[in-house]
Amino acid sequence: MFIAGPSGNLEARLDLAPGPQQKTAVLCHPHPQYGGSMYDGVLDLVSDVLLARGVHCLRFNFRGVGASEGSFDQGLGEVDDLLACAQWAAEQHSEDSLWLAGYSFGSSVVWRSLPQLQAERAILIAPPVGMMSFPSQDSATNVVGFAGDQDDFVKPAAFKELLGDNGHIIAGADHFFSGYYADLRTALTGALE
Repeated sequence: MFIAGPSGNLEARLDLAPGPQQKTAVLCHPHPQYGGSMYDGVLDLVSDVLLARGVHCLRFNFRGVGASEGSFDQGLGEVDDLLACAQWAAEQHSEDSLWLAGYSFGSSVVWRSLPQLQAERAILIAPPVGMMSFPSQDSATNVVGFAGDQDDFVKPAAFKELLGDNGHIIAGADHFFSGYYADLRTALTGALE
């Protein structure tokens, strides 16, 4: 399916959780210029965990990825893409509270969108703090984050400063959670209890 975005149609996919639900999450993928797309193993894991908790999951490709129109915009236009998808989700599921989730580059897009969205919860997976800008901001959103202690793109001190006690470190995991999907699943599931 497609959602009208600010630079053209955005390729998207909506997975519905079983039963009557009251939450919809919009998931943001890794960096478009390094092969990131909505078809990502870490996002598959996040979606599985959320669907099992009764949260609908909307994934989409940022501009210029897959069948999405437009071209890469250094993370600025990608925030607008997320806002368009969140608006679509609000129109389709008007009773649902909004959740957000992003992996790597996608987590920076989620972070920068928070002042403009009334999200109940945001999940940041391997946010590249120290490599990309995560400006301080006021938001009522409950933000939780996850990173591996072997992640070359996440600076531990910056991660701790950004998330405090809501930041969860997975021992041994790198930026791609290679061999540590089960640990990420356990940590994510536990944090959402």
